[in-house]
Amino acid sequence: MKKLFALTLSLALMLSMAACGGNNANKQPSSSEDSTYEDVLGEDSSIEDQQPSTDEKEADGETTTPAENEQEPKPDSKPDNSKPSNGGSSKPDNSGSNNSSNGGSNKPSNGGSGSNSGAGDNTGSGSQEETKTYSGTLPDLINAIYANHSVDLSLSDPTAVDLSNSDQISYYLGLTDASKLKEAYYSEAMIGSQAYSLVVVRANSAKDAASVAQSMFDGINQNKWICVGANAVAAGAYGDTAMLVMADTGLGETLTTDLRAAYASAAGGALDVSLDRVDTF
Repeated sequence: MKKLFALTLSLALMLSMAACGGNNANKQPSSSEDSTYEDVLGEDSSIEDQQPSTDEKEADGETTTPAENEQEPKPDSKPDNSKPSNGGSSKPDNSGSNNSSNGGSNKPSNGGSGSNSGAGDNTGSGSQEETKTYSGTLPDLINAIYANHSVDLSLSDPTAVDLSNSDQISYYLGLTDASKLKEAYYSEAMIGSQAYSLVVVRANSAKDAASVAQSMFDGINQNKWICVGANAVAAGAYGDTAMLVMADTGLGETLTTDLRAAYASAAGGALDVSLDRVDTF
């Protein structure tokens, strides 16, 4: 009996202890109970684990802002305009390749005058002579002369002088060479016993035309017809053209000077050179 009671008591004690152990295993520690540092780390994540990393924030499109004591100082948003970048002068720097030889002033290097001295000098009477030209052909010029003043003779059509033929150059123009000429035409009486001849030339330049007119006036043979002679001679030059006319005064006392005036009107205006004479044989 005692053995049975002791056995029963032992079983009851064992059951009681088992029941207590199960309750302790299922019991959660209260907030008042102490816990170790490892237990806290095991149950709660660290602050670093809870905060997202910089890479994670950048991946999410977030940017980090440094702490106030770590922020870099911001530059002054207003530029310093107290000094211009060209060394203090408000004028542009012209010291480079565009610097003029007159000390940087806006005046031209010729001291401010408008003179175009040198090859392009437009001063003097030569500039007007150079700009004068007769736009028509030389046959047109001869026909215009006759339209302005008619000649009561049987005349040849305007005919070109062969400038490579020295005999023609001398006979019609009274020149020794044609180096200053571009072209020349003549118109003469078709009857050899009538002393009359008109020639017009186009020179290389206006200056050449003036000298050619003088050379023809001085060099023409007034007795080239042999049996008759032209005692009246007139010459003129306008721009790059020149003319020479000679005739017997029996055909008209003022015929040569009248034809020279007709040439001036046909060519374009006042002549640059005007020459005439009347000889006695």
